[in-house]
Amino acid sequence: MMQIKKEEIRETILEAAQEEFLIHGYEGASMRVIAKKANTTIGNIYHYYDSKEAILEEMLKEPIKGLHKLVKQHFEREQRVYTLEEIEEAFSQMEDVVKVMEETELQYIMDKRLLILFDLKTTRFSKVKEHFIGQFKEHMAWHLGLDDSDSPYVDIITEMFIACIRHVLLQHQDSIEAQKEFIKVFRMLCAGLVVNQEDKP
Repeated sequence: MMQIKKEEIRETILEAAQEEFLIHGYEGASMRVIAKKANTTIGNIYHYYDSKEAILEEMLKEPIKGLHKLVKQHFEREQRVYTLEEIEEAFSQMEDVVKVMEETELQYIMDKRLLILFDLKTTRFSKVKEHFIGQFKEHMAWHLGLDDSDSPYVDIITEMFIACIRHVLLQHQDSIEAQKEFIKVFRMLCAGLVVNQEDKP
């Protein structure tokens, strides 16, 4: 029974920290406020986590694992140009939002904890963020037929993609509604990329 209680306290601390990190960012989050939201003391938090960064590490474990799966399943997949017909066929299958999210790598994007990662300015995890964004930019550059992933066009698409994720996750408490809106924007983005690829060999 004691172990269950300890796990409950640990989860309560994580939930309180996630809420605080989302509102104020990791760097601006207060351990005192986290303790208050978790109905415990700062001293008790340190009994479970050595530091604020230890809380962050536990919180980001699953989202980072999801990003690695996304890269492996999509970015590192053999790249080929899909025809407009193939993309339209894929879009028609996107009507079943739940199935799309469960069966594709898009499931790894719909995680509020990623917003905390994207906003990091310090800690070793900011390097994880920079590495993933770098991979995303390289992937977008390939879609756009550009040799340089530092192109301002790639920057614009990357910022738009992250802004879209941020919007749907923060504005929709209902996960299905968030997923539906994300897929709408994702379809628009993909349609633009496919048009750009039509002249590729």
